[in-house]
Amino acid sequence: MSFSNTIQRYFSNLFISIVTEDSSYRVLCKVIKNSKQKVKFEKIFPAKPNAEFLSEEVGTYINTLQDKYNFTYIAFLLDSMGQGAVKGTQVEDFSKFSVDVKNVKTIKFDTWSAYASFIDINWTNKIYDKIGLDFIYSPFALLYHFLSEHKLNTNSTLYILNQEKSVTLTVFKEKTLNFGVFYTIVKEDGLEDSDEIENWEDEEEVEDVENLANLDTESSEEEMNELEDLSELDTLNEDPKNDTFIDTDSFTKNDDLQQDMDSGVNIEDIELYGRDLHIYKFISLALKEYYNNSIYESDFIEKIVVFDGYDMSKEMIQSLEDDLLLDLEMYKVNVSEAVCDLSIGTIYD
Repeated sequence: MSFSNTIQRYFSNLFISIVTEDSSYRVLCKVIKNSKQKVKFEKIFPAKPNAEFLSEEVGTYINTLQDKYNFTYIAFLLDSMGQGAVKGTQVEDFSKFSVDVKNVKTIKFDTWSAYASFIDINWTNKIYDKIGLDFIYSPFALLYHFLSEHKLNTNSTLYILNQEKSVTLTVFKEKTLNFGVFYTIVKEDGLEDSDEIENWEDEEEVEDVENLANLDTESSEEEMNELEDLSELDTLNEDPKNDTFIDTDSFTKNDDLQQDMDSGVNIEDIELYGRDLHIYKFISLALKEYYNNSIYESDFIEKIVVFDGYDMSKEMIQSLEDDLLLDLEMYKVNVSEAVCDLSIGTIYD
């Protein structure tokens, strides 16, 4: 740590995390002084879908905080589709997945890499231009943060990070990643609504971002594109009776849930059920890809671990356990706080 950073420890440092949900911004703040947390506070703001700029209310709130503290760091959790994770850290590893290393930003984690497209990063910078972002974190980095806090399984394990508008799915054997994919639950216009981003070749540099997960790696030659081999995962609106790894009928025909719906269940419960059915089909297709595509070292998965940052229905949990015949562990997590902690660790470690 430099002399200036050593002195900085004696002042109040404000760390802000921004996590977007389906219709809101969740802004969590922590004040750190002498490496100790002095205060924590959170505020939630309404958000307009597909907004091209940060709302004035959120911008004013954060700008006021920036004026109050000498040192302020803002971290954002990337939630766009142009990202993923692959096993390996060299260019030849990425080429196995038809990845264009020139058009994305990456970071290494032990023996695997996370990546995101330049166009998504620059788009994010445009939206948050009035406040400025210091860190942009990948959901794969966040998932790895959660699983590293637990005892790593020696056998292949399916790890799932469940959020309101996205799912991050990985298969790890200890610290080795064998499979990774990110999916946005709610389709959005623009970048997240397209199966392929047409003009990635025109996006050559990332502007004004020091970290992406935090993707601040200098290994630009190892940067890569979205996994084209997982194009099947974009067909979730098709008939669930098509050839899938998991029998989705067992989930859709849950008799108890149907009885509840017929008797007048809360509309929020119905919406959660529909959302989880969408996730269920995604997991089905992802596992089919993992087991059937020879590009992956697909050891048999022996356990499922879910880090639940939103709310997963009991029907979803039961269906995963019954259809996969695997034990499932569930951990409730605070995504906003974890993103904030990642940025604190980046500055203080």
